[in-house]
Amino acid sequence: MEWTAYLEHITAEAARLSDMGKMGLEPPVPCCPGWVVGDLIGHVGGVYAQKAASVDEGRTEGQPDRPDAPDDGLMEWFDESAGHLVETLASHDPAEPVWTFYPPDQTVGFWYRRLAHESLIHRIDGEQAHGLASAVDPALASDGVDEILTRIASGRPSWGSVELTDRVARFEVPGRSWTVKIGLLSGVSPRSGKDYVDMPVLEVVEPSELFKTVVSGSATAMDCWLWGRAGLGDLTVQGDRSIAIAVRSIAKRST
Repeated sequence: MEWTAYLEHITAEAARLSDMGKMGLEPPVPCCPGWVVGDLIGHVGGVYAQKAASVDEGRTEGQPDRPDAPDDGLMEWFDESAGHLVETLASHDPAEPVWTFYPPDQTVGFWYRRLAHESLIHRIDGEQAHGLASAVDPALASDGVDEILTRIASGRPSWGSVELTDRVARFEVPGRSWTVKIGLLSGVSPRSGKDYVDMPVLEVVEPSELFKTVVSGSATAMDCWLWGRAGLGDLTVQGDRSIAIAVRSIAKRST
């Protein structure tokens, strides 16, 4: 996807989420227990402001604190934060270095992509709170599936060892597919000091791997399922259904 397309998606999804906020801030958000729409707006606006500041400052280690949402003028603040984020990203080359939580990609371009998907998923949250739904760009949804399977929920940390299992699944949407194997991570995290023993993790493998499960459907249904915004019933599962459920569980923990 072109870099400018990510910015266009951030703009469009933020505008739709803003519409949901202006419809009412009190409805509960079904997929974010304990949140109402106002909390959702505050969270996303804070993320926008935080990432814009990080990129503007060129931070290569850590990031600034996420600002709290204002008590008054929430929607005006949200709209300003969204606009400022897009302006900030557009004024920086995607190849510029900046801190991200994904070690292999420490560039501004990471945030172009990540924030487009952050905006999409939370726009869906806002719509679900109001009992609404609108179309999702299939290209963005397909890119979202790729992001969560290849970046958000997969990868081996340098401090641990992974023993791969024989539990393999293939995920298919129109025009794209991913083969994912479940592994078991063991090691001590240097950040938290926590000792992990056989924690399930994901690793994308070559499609030549034998797979026992195939999950297929539209890119929108797949993206929403992986992010916990839709059920597995919207997809077709062939083979061992428990592997699909395990992959979703690992993805949920990662998000």
